[in-house]
Amino acid sequence: MIIMTKTQVLERIGRLSAERLEICVTRAWVKPREGERGPAFDETDLARLQFIVELTEDLEVNDDAVPVILGLMDELSTLRRRMRALDEALNAEGEDVREAVIARLRDRAGA
Repeated sequence: MIIMTKTQVLERIGRLSAERLEICVTRAWVKPREGERGPAFDETDLARLQFIVELTEDLEVNDDAVPVILGLMDELSTLRRRMRALDEALNAEGEDVREAVIARLRDRAGA
């Protein structure tokens, strides 16, 4: 896992200003760990910050909408993880279990 300081994050994301980074941390849009030299950002924080820059700079999303969008993205990510886990669990079962689950899902979708 790569850990970065504020300075390293600002170098990696050229369009991210120190002020915008501080806003992101203060508003808890990113939650870096506390390191020996201040906030310590990981690759997940970096990706989230890049997304925030794209939202606010490219798409001109205002700061009030950012946490709503981030919350929806977090929810989507959680649902994807759960679907992968469900898929793995179903694949570990026998064909009869998978077919029964598929049949039940089709029944519910038709209801």
